[in-house]
Amino acid sequence: MLLVIIEQPTKAVRVPDERLVRVMAYLAEHAAVHGAVVSSRLACDAVVRLVEASGAGLTLMSGTGHGELRYATDEVSGQLEAAQFTLGEGPGVEAFQSAAPVLVADLDTDAGRQRWPLFTPAAVGAGAGAVFAFPLRIGAVRLGVLLLHRTRLGPLASEQVADALVIADIILSMVLDELTPGRGERAGDGIRLRQAEIHQATGMVSVQLAVTMEEALVRLRAYSFAAGRPISEVARDVVARRLRMDGALEGEAG
Repeated sequence: MLLVIIEQPTKAVRVPDERLVRVMAYLAEHAAVHGAVVSSRLACDAVVRLVEASGAGLTLMSGTGHGELRYATDEVSGQLEAAQFTLGEGPGVEAFQSAAPVLVADLDTDAGRQRWPLFTPAAVGAGAGAVFAFPLRIGAVRLGVLLLHRTRLGPLASEQVADALVIADIILSMVLDELTPGRGERAGDGIRLRQAEIHQATGMVSVQLAVTMEEALVRLRAYSFAAGRPISEVARDVVARRLRMDGALEGEAG
């Protein structure tokens, strides 16, 4: 069973609007070229090209570090995900536990083997030269990890790291929406909802938590998913003032 970890909210890292717009435009273009809709899977495919990686894996994780592979762009990515959750160690596990990116430009080193003595030889044997793990986290919610790899050695450029962080946040929003009961209420891009009640609730949550409308919507979805309730019901309770998200996200789900 998948467990969403709810912790004390932390201050979100603000992404420059121009970078977010550029990355969203790239995802839309990638979707149009492939005749698909923007989704978490398509975003995984797109980030591989955007940051010049060899592959990507998207894993949802529980509080104990156990993972459920949601998507892998290639065989090596699938092998890396299987290895780290069989062995209980690796960049994805570490990124999830620390809630911070784990960037390793050269895996096949003494430092790499000391850090992950079981995972490193398995990953190198599978063909990975460098690994880059980005936790799927916003505010109080931790849900999983986006793991990128390259067959060649070398770090991601600073711009590539920034783009990967943006896509990881976008993927988090998409995954929350894809897993939320009542997701048919959603319009296509994971940000805009047409229902006036949900829009009103998003505005109220934005005020309660002093966050942007976009982040408030992610918080609504996170609560809906954790409580196992359709987002429309949660929104109705917020609008009726039966539920405040500043308290709800600290464990008052009900």
